[in-house]
Amino acid sequence: MISLNATNDKTLLNALHNAIFGCDIEGDVGYVLYVDDIPAGVAKLSVTEEEAHIKRVGILGKLRNKGYGDFFTRSLMNVLIDVTDVIYADYVDDYYLKFGFERDGDRMRIDSDKLTFPHKCGCK
Repeated sequence: MISLNATNDKTLLNALHNAIFGCDIEGDVGYVLYVDDIPAGVAKLSVTEEEAHIKRVGILGKLRNKGYGDFFTRSLMNVLIDVTDVIYADYVDDYYLKFGFERDGDRMRIDSDKLTFPHKCGCK
């Protein structure tokens, strides 16, 4: 089973963030992806009613290339469309283009009501 939860467990957040990104997580809250009840990934967001920032999303190395990162990111964006007007990815990554994001300097941007979720397989 795959699930995700927000948490303020700094020990867990720092352990995952260090394993994936090589440093402690900024702030006190992050999101953790669980695969079969085992922590598998971490995300750092900042959210207000006006805008949300996806700062980092990462999956542990041994679990990469299995679709978990895509699931995690899509799930986070699905939540964000209901709570904020604009979503930013605070880095440039062509991955976000398929959802309708556009490059905005050194980050990606989309109005929440314009976000689309294409099938991963490319079919309609």
